[in-house]
Amino acid sequence: MKKNSQGFSLIEVLVTIVLTTVGILGMVALQSKSIQYTQDAVNRNTAIALTNELVEIMRANRDGIFVNQPPKKPIYSQLNETSDFYKADGSFDFAVSDCGTGLAQTAKQQAGCWLRKVQGTLPGATDTDIVAKFMVCPSFKLETSGEPECAGGGYKGSTMAIQLAWRSKEKVCGADANSDVCTYSTRVEL
Repeated sequence: MKKNSQGFSLIEVLVTIVLTTVGILGMVALQSKSIQYTQDAVNRNTAIALTNELVEIMRANRDGIFVNQPPKKPIYSQLNETSDFYKADGSFDFAVSDCGTGLAQTAKQQAGCWLRKVQGTLPGATDTDIVAKFMVCPSFKLETSGEPECAGGGYKGSTMAIQLAWRSKEKVCGADANSDVCTYSTRVEL
């Protein structure tokens, strides 16, 4: 008599379980990486928005930034070596303490309030090694590393370099795979 076997053998069931498990583990790893990169994108977008805010504060207070200004000269030109916003080395010339209470009136007060917002928004923005990477200065080029270079005295243009930094938990920033410090650098015409 002939027996017809129906159903699955134990080996077929085990192979199916192994393949399903491998697929599920792959999806979990993909989800984990996706969350890391999404957080990095959120921080980068925040840095871009904060940089734009600083640019607008600087544009609203041009008289303290430019050597030549209307009405004595026809247009704003030649950036000062230092201003209420930056020192000659590119470091900030304002602090959170400049913000004070109430409505910010001066350029330094507005910049101080902006810095308070940066420190409250970007992760690690109060850490000494992160603050050391913050920069605002007259600039004429970006280095091959992507970081701006301050032009120093006698710069005749109107291009500003701005750089912000933050700490990433996932270490997804920079050329060094183990770097947990992310930076956003840009140059703008004022």
